[in-house]
Amino acid sequence: MPAPFNASHHRGVYGAQRSSRTVVCPKCGSPNIETKNHAKRIGGAIGTCAGVMSALSGAAKGASAGAVMAFRATAPAMPVASVTAAVLGALVGGAMGCATGAALGQVVDETILDNHLCLRCDHSFQTP
Repeated sequence: MPAPFNASHHRGVYGAQRSSRTVVCPKCGSPNIETKNHAKRIGGAIGTCAGVMSALSGAAKGASAGAVMAFRATAPAMPVASVTAAVLGALVGGAMGCATGAALGQVVDETILDNHLCLRCDHSFQTP
């Protein structure tokens, strides 16, 4: 007869005993490791700037093309709405650029740069 279901018996299956991948220093074996993430930070900053500039240039192109028709067809208060839309577009573009740049920077950190620093012996090393 099968044993009754016991949740404490199945902890490993349901994640209570998650295996956390601890990075240790290959030189001294210390688990006191700091992650630098330089490329991730720089990629996020560059991506944010590129996203904002791209969104603003797209808004400027659309605004210049539609400005003549908008002034003829709508009330004079409508340019405020287009400025608001341009600012919101720049924020969204910046957020998307930041996410993309940070993801690319994380790949560079993990594959190319010595992203980990041992706080015990000051040894820098790549992700194992």
